[in-house]
Amino acid sequence: FNAHANYKEAAGKQFARGVSCNTTGLVRLIHALDQAFGVDRVRAVMVRRGADPDDIKRGPIDAIVLNPATIPSHHGPDVQTVLPQINIVTLAMIVPTTFMHMHSIQMDLQKETTREEVLKVFENHSRIGLVRKATGIKSNAQLREYTQDLGRPRTDLWENGVFEESVSVLDGKEFYCFQAIHQEADVIPENIDCIRALMETVKDPEESIRMTNKALGLVAIG
Repeated sequence: FNAHANYKEAAGKQFARGVSCNTTGLVRLIHALDQAFGVDRVRAVMVRRGADPDDIKRGPIDAIVLNPATIPSHHGPDVQTVLPQINIVTLAMIVPTTFMHMHSIQMDLQKETTREEVLKVFENHSRIGLVRKATGIKSNAQLREYTQDLGRPRTDLWENGVFEESVSVLDGKEFYCFQAIHQEADVIPENIDCIRALMETVKDPEESIRMTNKALGLVAIG
């Protein structure tokens, strides 16, 4: 399930599968660009946090672990459960940090576009935030501090954190970016919308998204 991508398909169903934090972040970004320009294929690397901040029994402490060593990681096939038309291959590794995942993403777009047009798509998406160059933020730790300064509960970053400086379009159709994904937070608004869809209390996905964002105080950074 993803509220922007397939809300109406979940209406009245007995069950729905909420995808993982990484997959949620991928689906938001891919769906937004697919709607705007069409997406031919996606190649993405997930640099995953080793553990949540309170999980003192997990690691690694001093290693970079391929997770898995085989290709693809589960994220690509999981994206296809929401966006079955997308050609995607994902790779993943675990690193010694607790403060979010980082994605390195490359997409081949169907229509020619510009960096400026892509940034406009992100600016108009209520769950894609832009980490602006002016903030000086270049790491997950700095981004976490930023959310704390914003007064976010639990320093939650419910939206994708796309690094503005990394957004690039080469030869009109080749897109690149880095994005940060807060593993404890980004699925929260999706889960709320999923409940509404299953219960059919709100028919219109945009209305549910608006209600959820307002309740959480979610105004995308940037």
